[in-house]
Amino acid sequence: MVVAAIDAGTTGVRCMVVGKQGEVVSIARRSWEYSTPELFEIAKEFDPKEFWKLICTVVIEAIESVKITDTDLTAIATTSQRQGLVILNKDGTELHGAPNIDARGAMTQYVIEESLGESYHDITGCWPPLMFGPSRLAWFEEEEPDIFGEIAHVLPINDWITYRLCGNYVTEPAAASSTGFFDVRTLKWSEEIAEAVGVNVDILPEIHAAGEIVGEVTAEASKQCGLRKGIDVVQGSTDTHCALLALQAEIGELGVIAGSTTPIMLVLNNHVCLPEQRVWTGCHAVSGQWTLESNATMTGAYLDWVVGLLCEQSEDTEKCKKRVFGSLGELLAEVPPGSHETYAALGPAIMNTRQITDVKMARMVFPQPALPQVIPLSSANLIHAVLENIAYSVRGNLEQLEEVSKATAVKTIGGLTRSRTWVQILANVLDRQVQVPSQSEGSLLGAAICAAVGSGEYSSLGDASKVMVQWSRPVEPDERTKTYSSYYKRWREIWDGSE
Repeated sequence: MVVAAIDAGTTGVRCMVVGKQGEVVSIARRSWEYSTPELFEIAKEFDPKEFWKLICTVVIEAIESVKITDTDLTAIATTSQRQGLVILNKDGTELHGAPNIDARGAMTQYVIEESLGESYHDITGCWPPLMFGPSRLAWFEEEEPDIFGEIAHVLPINDWITYRLCGNYVTEPAAASSTGFFDVRTLKWSEEIAEAVGVNVDILPEIHAAGEIVGEVTAEASKQCGLRKGIDVVQGSTDTHCALLALQAEIGELGVIAGSTTPIMLVLNNHVCLPEQRVWTGCHAVSGQWTLESNATMTGAYLDWVVGLLCEQSEDTEKCKKRVFGSLGELLAEVPPGSHETYAALGPAIMNTRQITDVKMARMVFPQPALPQVIPLSSANLIHAVLENIAYSVRGNLEQLEEVSKATAVKTIGGLTRSRTWVQILANVLDRQVQVPSQSEGSLLGAAICAAVGSGEYSSLGDASKVMVQWSRPVEPDERTKTYSSYYKRWREIWDGSE
């Protein structure tokens, strides 16, 4: 058995071919960018036709780079960034593509606030409305009525890729709950929300289960993407929920998806929607399960920015960045907890959706370099402080979720987990064991798990993940964990601005 997974992320698209045991057979990637409409800086959009070409490019490259026969590849599934949407007309032609960073809904979220008020959060588990589909559609009604009048289908980005592959309009509960149209209590589209923005729920896709076959690769998709016609197309899920599958996250366990951003998600067997509206409630890709999410927002992206800044004056910035990331363990080996009293509060924080549009000023605290008895700021101290910043934000979000239920285990996956140094810092800051899969490509592996279930190789998502996920040795907190308690308290004082 060989399956393929496509991941349409915020910064680019990847395709990974995966074997029966979860082994990576091949992977291909392409970066992409969004356009900004003139005089409308908060809006971001993409051309679906151009993105589809890039998607097909990585699929072709991933398949052609390995020697597999025409019948070896048995199924394909998709995953993508959450909150992104593609709008289509009745003929299935794309009218508009919006990534998760499109903020045009800020101009029209009043439509939701005035018509539904607090009940919007009760229905969807989401806040604020500006980040989700209904507010964006309300913008089109006001500003682009011609497009609004043609809307016949609205799809999450990964489900748009599924549509392109097999021609069917489908989704599943986790992706549906990231649109802002889904009732996470009843697991149905909300007619009340659709009515508030002047659309019919018929524009929203059919709900299927992750891992279910939803179609076959069409002749057109076969020609464009190099896939064999008739290959099973399997329902995937969002990138975060696929990552939870790749973490084998059980009920009561906490998943830290440590990538460019870091969602911290607690898996529950019941619906919990907190009235304080600090966190998000959503459906899981696993039937009968929900997730409670407290998001640290930008994390790995900030680390990448800091390292890029330090490498800016080098002869080859990208080569310098690769060298730094490849030698983090050696570079930071002598830096103690607290990074020689260096604190970086650059963005990673404790989630509060009521204040999600409030952008705090970055704060940095470091020793006075004029004092000879104090070690001055260095690149190693700064990078270490950024890694601690991310770990502190994970702890703050974990503590917020544990006001609901104590986590029985902490598991982490994503690009940051390639740094064993960061995982050790995390274990020390949390004072808990941290479990880490050996495969860091969580969203792709989770989508491959869905595809493997659809291929008939495994009977359930749980059974597939037990075989396809391989684990590294758990990381235990060491003697440095005692020191981190006071440093974490100090970080919260700095970030909260209470000093």
